[in-house]
Amino acid sequence: MAALLWADCLAQFVMWTMMEYLTEVWKISVVHAAGIVNIFSGLVLVLQLPMQYLVDTIISKYWMLVFSSLAYSVGIGLLTMSTPPVLAGFVGTCSEYKPECIVKGHKILFYAALGLLAFASSSCSVESTEFAEEQLEIAINEHISLSLIQREFFKLLLFMVPVAAIIPISYIKPWNLRFGVSAICTVIATLLFLSGTCTYENKEPEGSPLTSVFRVFVASTTKLFYRLPSDASELYEGNDTDDSFSDSDDSSFVQPTCGLGCLEKAAVILPNGTIEQQETNRWRLCSVTEVEETKRLLRMIPICLTFIIPGVVSSIGNTYFVEQADLLNKKVGNLKATTVILLPYYNN
Repeated sequence: MAALLWADCLAQFVMWTMMEYLTEVWKISVVHAAGIVNIFSGLVLVLQLPMQYLVDTIISKYWMLVFSSLAYSVGIGLLTMSTPPVLAGFVGTCSEYKPECIVKGHKILFYAALGLLAFASSSCSVESTEFAEEQLEIAINEHISLSLIQREFFKLLLFMVPVAAIIPISYIKPWNLRFGVSAICTVIATLLFLSGTCTYENKEPEGSPLTSVFRVFVASTTKLFYRLPSDASELYEGNDTDDSFSDSDDSSFVQPTCGLGCLEKAAVILPNGTIEQQETNRWRLCSVTEVEETKRLLRMIPICLTFIIPGVVSSIGNTYFVEQADLLNKKVGNLKATTVILLPYYNN
């Protein structure tokens, strides 16, 4: 499991150096390079929600981590192939790190690599912590105990292994070797993760709360031309009423709130069939509780929009600040430091 976290650290290192690669090799402007890096970072965050939904409904955490580890390996491998020297003989271009040596094929490989790395980073960041906690809980239940010194040693090992690998890699000048060594280390980390397959406890998906939200949208859309009853108690509530939504403990019906009344049509009981028949199709009939939960979720969207400004501010950190740090005098006495040593502090 720790090997997968090491692969994630290597991917972060690769993206940390992407500003330097784009401005020095591709010779594009800082603004253009920052746009590419920020789109990648935004894609990683946006993909976390659908990745979590897939894990909760279709595939388990283990298989999502398997796919993400493979995507890490292939993504960094394609990134290595996108450098000019690797395919120079195959595509008939020069092998120097100059813009004229980069053709359409290199760019296709580059953007394909970013897409795979975005998928891998989003799925790994969502599931790696939860999966590790599940395995730790299983180990505790099996009475596998470690002393305090042993636990601290493993924590230190978990941190030092990727750092010990990343810092020497950052001193490699040729980009094809820098990305290539990262790809090899990622493949090794993937193989280490897969080697523990027999020891992992693979839990089946338990369902996602977002499914009820989608059901409310589908049911309300199919009943778009039906009228709401004048008495709200005629709406369907079912047997799974949550009293936390009610005004009193004795209430067995959740009163619909004002606003977003179109969603309440999902709880309308149609006259052309019995309730038992309509209950069999949960995508056509939802309870008032499910409708109210969907309303609450939609009312949180304006609050979430306030995070746009902090997101804009944070986007400067992994683009312009990295580029500025790369242009500074990095000598400390007779030693020349690398900007990668700032990566752990940036993540924390």
